[in-house]
Order: sequence, then structure tokens, then C-alpha cells
Amino acid sequence: MTPYLLTPTVGTIPPDKIVGRDEELKKLRTLLMAQSVTIEEFRRMGKTLLVQKLEYLSIKQDEPNKVIYFMLQGVKDVTELTDVLLDTLRKQERLGILKVGWHGIKNLYNTFKPAEVKIKEVTFKLPEFKTKWKDALTACIKDLAARTRKDGEILTLVLDEFPVMLWDWLENDKSQDAIELLDLFRNLRIDLKEQGHIRFVVCGSVGMQVVLDRLRRKHNYTGEPFNDTKSFRLEPMNDADALFLCRCLALSGFTHSGDITILHQRIHRFAENLPFYINTIFQLIQSHHNGEINDDTINKAQESLLNDPDEAKVFNQLYQRIGIYYELQKADRMLEILNQLANQDGFASENDLQQHITTANKAQLLDALETLWKEQYLVRKIESGARHYQFKYNLIKQWWKLNKA
Repeated sequence: MTPYLLTPTVGTIPPDKIVGRDEELKKLRTLLMAQSVTIEEFRRMGKTLLVQKLEYLSIKQDEPNKVIYFMLQGVKDVTELTDVLLDTLRKQERLGILKVGWHGIKNLYNTFKPAEVKIKEVTFKLPEFKTKWKDALTACIKDLAARTRKDGEILTLVLDEFPVMLWDWLENDKSQDAIELLDLFRNLRIDLKEQGHIRFVVCGSVGMQVVLDRLRRKHNYTGEPFNDTKSFRLEPMNDADALFLCRCLALSGFTHSGDITILHQRIHRFAENLPFYINTIFQLIQSHHNGEINDDTINKAQESLLNDPDEAKVFNQLYQRIGIYYELQKADRMLEILNQLANQDGFASENDLQQHITTANKAQLLDALETLWKEQYLVRKIESGARHYQFKYNLIKQWWKLNKA
């Protein structure tokens, strides 16, 4: 337990302090042996920590799956993206050959730059390079595929918040950049046919389907850039990991009165084994109750999480993102469904919902339900041949009922 004495309850968590998820990492590594992967969940589910731990362990344990992590949120255009990717790869001295010959890139530079310019000094933001970003990324990936590698070695490039980056481009009239980039990645994977054992993990709190739907509606885009990738769903922690996370967090200056295991179980079960909310409960106890864990402080922390407007940001983004990423009428139907489900117990059938959601015909209702199901707001079961739905997380349902329904 000693390594976790300084485990933070909030803020940036160092990779060596990321607790649990061993089962998920094992499954992810197995998938990457065969193909690229997409991870799509709404915010605060632990996606970024999962892939950061994947990279950390690949370094620490010198695993055959070599992982390089890129954070792409805030990258403004294709030239900045090219710089981010190439700059990160230039620094991968730990992977030896990934300092790569950069043969294709060097040849590209030398066609329109004096030979004395060093590769590390070149940026694709310069006017003479802006039109060459496709050639640069293509040359880079092909150089990586042609690298000298050990038997069984896989190189995984993690593109975190890739869909968010693309959405921001669409919002800023850069749809053509988004289309060209998607087509480039698709063509590279087809051309290489996994040559050189290169994989991508496309990770985001916005689903790629949201981005693609908008491109189809507004720009007649017909591509399927990720139809050969495997979708990976990140579920809540298992009980053992969630309890261990509580124990690690409790070492950071907390005291308790009562059976500590039972108290920790109360916390992680209320949080439904979602690590962000476990961390938040501990943070509330630490900041408002002097770090004293007991039945009363847990109750008050839970109440604050659901009722305090200062704690509502994460829940609110679940509400706001629907209006941001979906057309107005569909967003209204989705919110109406969530409001209805928040105010009733258990599952509701499609027929029951149709009686209450009078603004949608059957097809529109089914479309909204399918989207909410795929976006992980709802879970679905089949009973007597009919589809039934309810909130996936009771914690979110409680907040929704108190604040939105």
C-alpha cells in the first residue's frame, strides 16, 4: 500500500498512482493484438486514465505492446496535429528505433528546405509546409511500419479526444480538414494491412458516430473510417478495484469511526464503482468534514454531490452535451425520455414510453432510445419479446430527477 500514500483525491493523477483496471487492460491488450480499437464513453468514466496506464505499464514492464499517448483536445487544425504527432514521436528515445530513420519525412523536407535545416527544427505551421501535412503523416506512419521490431511487438498510437478535436474543427468551418484526415487514416490502415503491427486507439467523450453523422448530414460524407475497428466499452470498476481505490484514497490523511470496510463499501456502492465519483466523495469528506469518514459524513457528502450546484458540473455536462451534439428536435426527444424515466421506477417498455412521449412518432422514439442506449445513458433488456429501458446509473438518475426532470 505504501506507493499510494500520496494518491490525490482530485486533479491530475500521475500514471503510477492509477488504481485498478487490470482486467480491462488485459482485455484491451488482447484486442490490440488483432486490430485497432475505439473507446467511446461520456466524460469522467476513466477513459484517459485507462490509456495513460496502458502507456505507463508498457514502459515500466517493457511489454511487447509499445504504447505512445497523444492528447488531441485543443488541437486547432491539421498542421498543428501534424506537429503534435511528429514532436511526440521525435521524443520517443525509449523506443530506440522510433527515433526512426524518418526517411520519408527527411526526403519531404529536403525537397523544399536547405539541407542544413535540422528535422527537429521544422514545423508544419510554416507556410512552405502547410500543404504537405498529408505527405508528412503518410511518410511517418509508413516509416513506423517499416521499423525494425522484435517478434510479436505491437506499436499502439493512442489518439485521446480525437472525436472532440474533429468536432471543434466542424464548429470552426474546418470540415474539409476533418474529412481529409479521416480518409487519410482509413487509407493508411487499408494500405498497410496492419503491416508493422501498428494499431490505433481512438478515445473520446464524443462518439465518432456523432462526428460522422454530422459530416453525412451537412457534407454528404460517405466514408466509414473506423468500420474495421473494435469498439471497447469501459464499464465501472469491479468491487475489488473499487474497494482498493477507497483504501488507497483513505491513506491520504483521512480518519474514520466505525468499520472502515463497511464505510468504504458504502462509498463505492453509492458511486456505483465509478472511480471519479468515488474520488469526489472522498474529496467532499476531506474538504467539508476534515477528512473524518463515518456514516454521517458519507451521507452529507452524498447529499452535496447530488444537491450542491458547485458539484453539478460533471452531471450538467451529461445534460448539456445532448443539446450540443444533436439536432434540436432529436435533443428535445432525448431529454423528454430521460425526464420520463427519471420519474418512474424500474424499466419502461417502448409502448409505455410512447404513451408519454407524445412529441415523437414511433420511428423518432426508437431513434432517440437507440442513441441514448449507445451513448450509455440507458441500459436495455428484452422481456417477452419487447425492449425495455432504464437509466444505466442510478446515481445519474437521482441527480436528473432532483435537478432536471
